[in-house]
Amino acid sequence: MNIEQIPDYYQSIRSLQEKYATQIDIHLGMEVEYYPSQWDTIREYRKTLDYIILGQHNLTIDKDSVYEFENKDQVELYVKCLEEACQHYMCDYIAHPDVFLWKYPRIDESVLKAAEKIADISRFYDIPLELNCGTGVRLGKKEYLDGERYAYPTRAFFEIFAKKKCPIIIGLDVHDPKQFLTDQNLDRALSVVEGLDLNYVQDIDLVGEAKKRKLKFF
Repeated sequence: MNIEQIPDYYQSIRSLQEKYATQIDIHLGMEVEYYPSQWDTIREYRKTLDYIILGQHNLTIDKDSVYEFENKDQVELYVKCLEEACQHYMCDYIAHPDVFLWKYPRIDESVLKAAEKIADISRFYDIPLELNCGTGVRLGKKEYLDGERYAYPTRAFFEIFAKKKCPIIIGLDVHDPKQFLTDQNLDRALSVVEGLDLNYVQDIDLVGEAKKRKLKFF
């Protein structure tokens, strides 16, 4: 969705909320990036959206893509973005926390440190982390310096999340309605974490939790 489409998106969801008010709960949410330079926009999103998913794809607007990360400095800046967003209570769960492993050549010490830090952020701010069932598994396994794996989710990350009992949400990350017709991506993601004692969040009141965080937002 382009930024120009956001007003229409708001209008569409609010209209559906009114139309189906007696039949189903429909909430207005959006995946948002954390850019300090866009704080006025972030503030408006936090005020008007029912909930916010933090999905950090770039370090700065349209630059420094997480899909191009190759060194630990980039990884540290990525984690810093996640931490600052949570410090400001701007989000209600973190999408694909290990997305930066798309191109990153191997699971090394800096990756494990990032996973530990993200786990600590999750526990401290009680922010769920997503087991993402999207592009990282949909396109199949890729070859890395330390072997073949799905780009994300990655077992090394979720072993740490399991150890620290981080709240985990399963996210389908569907970009095409046809993807709802198959469980392939879900099955692939679950195969990555098979056997791990993950703290899956079953009945989260995402909107209720968002309301609490909005009171702390600054």
